[in-house]
Amino acid sequence: MIGACMFDLTRKYRQGTLLSVLVIFLLLLTLAAPAFAMSGGKVTVDRDTGGQLTRFTFAATTGADETVSRIDFLFPEGFEVSKARVDVTLLEGLKRIDAIYERRIDPQTGVVTVLFDPAVPPGSNLFMQIREVMTPIAGGTYVLPVEYRLLGDSAETTPRAIDGLSFKYKTPPREEVISRWLDGQGWVTTWNNVKFLNLFLKPQQFVRAVPLLFAGWLMSLALVLSAFPISIIGGLGTAFMKMSKVPPVRWLASIYINVIRGTPLFLQIFVVFIGLRTTGLRFPDFVSAIVVLAFNSSAYLAEIFRAGIQSISKGQFEAASSLGMSYWQAMRYVIIPQTVRRVLPTMTSEFILLFKDTALFAAVGIFELMLRSQNFVSRSGNLTAYVVAALYYLIITIPLINLVGRLEVKLAQSEHGVAAPTIKRRDRRTPALLSGPDFDTTAAKHESR
Repeated sequence: MIGACMFDLTRKYRQGTLLSVLVIFLLLLTLAAPAFAMSGGKVTVDRDTGGQLTRFTFAATTGADETVSRIDFLFPEGFEVSKARVDVTLLEGLKRIDAIYERRIDPQTGVVTVLFDPAVPPGSNLFMQIREVMTPIAGGTYVLPVEYRLLGDSAETTPRAIDGLSFKYKTPPREEVISRWLDGQGWVTTWNNVKFLNLFLKPQQFVRAVPLLFAGWLMSLALVLSAFPISIIGGLGTAFMKMSKVPPVRWLASIYINVIRGTPLFLQIFVVFIGLRTTGLRFPDFVSAIVVLAFNSSAYLAEIFRAGIQSISKGQFEAASSLGMSYWQAMRYVIIPQTVRRVLPTMTSEFILLFKDTALFAAVGIFELMLRSQNFVSRSGNLTAYVVAALYYLIITIPLINLVGRLEVKLAQSEHGVAAPTIKRRDRRTPALLSGPDFDTTAAKHESR
């Protein structure tokens, strides 16, 4: 009985001893592994978008018992390495070691090989730059396999690998891809050799500026489309105040109109954006810009509406009164509809002026079309962005300018019985930018800027 117990305890003790020895051996093997393998491997790229020549930087530390004679970089499919150049820096502690190496490139497989003679000593810090590697356009995360061989390894020896080396970049915007394509076109080079064309109409900068300034164009449109309806209401109300029979009301409207029309819009912008904020009144920049535009345009529209209303003959009022209409009913159903038709061309002109005036908000930091153009020019050193901005303005103004001319013709025809002028055939072929609304009209010109 006692012998059996002693035998059982001895067996358990041996099993526990073997288990402890196995755990200690595995622990020592794990701790010792980094000393016999290249460690600290890391790959970085100097470009954040694909489709361009890129520099790859590789950094690692050789193992304590490793003398590295060869390193292979296996670039993924789609990477062009035919023009790759390699720079190597070796550090042993804080001491720089002269690296003597040979570069070999296989463009078919995308392998860049670096042969060291003499081999890299153990425990050295290795820094390598592989330049002029053309990356694919498609962005994403890529893995760069790196293999190395030690001094004395035969060709049949399986190379050691450094796993987990990855890098990433983004797909470039479409305009950037087009711009890079233009860089390689012969006619673009010839075009850019002309100093004026290179400064104002450089194709690469034009392609880049179009989408960038589009957001500013939308901002300018949003400002004027938000402010103009408010200014119509304010202008119509101010026009009635100007025609009021109550002197204080009439005087108040006159002061407002004369002050706004007598001072530059640029000054009014600074009063709202800087002056009011010193008093503690703060609004979002977009709201402040709408307020400035609405107040400014209301003064001009007030005179336009007043002139339009007073151009209606008194017989219209008398006819409405004879039908039992009150003053405001006559205004609503008889006078205002005729006034709007008469002043519509001038209102359209006011809209055009207001749209162009949004460029002044660049001075107070609103990213409308003009400020985006200035930022683009300051970064690129090229004035092509201003030409693109001008085209964006013309997209709105040219059609509206021609619309004004046609509205004036229709107004003259409806009020005076003047036949609409016939546009000659050659004029129809003339671009709107060159011809414009060249009509001989007798329509009344209401007061505007």
